Amino acid sequence: MDGPGAGIAIMILTTAAFAASDSTVKVIGVTVPLLVLLWVRYLFQMIVLGTWLARAGDFASFRTASVKLQVLRAILLLTNSACTFAGLRFLPLPVTTSLAMMAPLISTMLAATLLKDDVPRSKWAMVVLGFIGMLLVVRPGGTAFTWTVIFPIAAATTFACFQVISSHLSRTEDPVTTNFLTALVATIVLCVLVWMDQAETMPAIAQVSFGTWTLVALMATMATLGQSLMLQALKRTPLSVLTPFGYAQLAFAAFFSWAVFGQVPDKWMAIGMAVIAVSGIGTVLLHGRTQQQV
Repeated sequence: MDGPGAGIAIMILTTAAFAASDSTVKVIGVTVPLLVLLWVRYLFQMIVLGTWLARAGDFASFRTASVKLQVLRAILLLTNSACTFAGLRFLPLPVTTSLAMMAPLISTMLAATLLKDDVPRSKWAMVVLGFIGMLLVVRPGGTAFTWTVIFPIAAATTFACFQVISSHLSRTEDPVTTNFLTALVATIVLCVLVWMDQAETMPAIAQVSFGTWTLVALMATMATLGQSLMLQALKRTPLSVLTPFGYAQLAFAAFFSWAVFGQVPDKWMAIGMAVIAVSGIGTVLLHGRTQQQV
């Protein structure tokens, strides 16, 4: 199944997989150390995709012509995962997801402040709209407005960079190879970190129950599936077309929040989530129009 329509459908499935993974992390809570959770998540992805490539018998698939970009992609995704997992430990699922969806707005601000790009007023209007949406979600003075909101905001920043690199690699690299190399680099980094922190992580691992390990395996499965689906979507459809459909993750996050935790976003949070989605989609559409005019 090829074409833009297929890419959009796969992207929506991608958001469902990511929302399911985030929900599972929320259920696990603090019963598993963060480093161990990340280590299992990427070790699982590395083993599954490495086995897939090895069974194909084409060992040339393990190679890449873009080593630096592959390493950078892995570091960005690892940082994104760490920030997301940390945010889920402190914040409600819809709040974490909503703030993480501000990636296009953050990209606009970085382009204007760091790259000195000429950003039109219409894009700045979307940034302001997104900021208003963020305030509606976290509501200063409310229970969700704490220093921990920095985690999903950092996740949004790293994910914006990660998607750009993923889009570039999807044009020349096999999606399975890219995800395997991402997992390989992340696993190596995490092995070093777990080894350095073994005095605290090993006793904590011994106390984790079998049921919790099952949830960890489910989380790793959904995360690996989501990454694979996203690259398949990017292979069929441009990033500028897919990005608006990434906001379907807000709807899935709200659904899982209700189905798993019995928490329904209140009126103002729902409005804020909608405002963030509109501002993000507007930013992407304005960017696409600008590109066509150039």
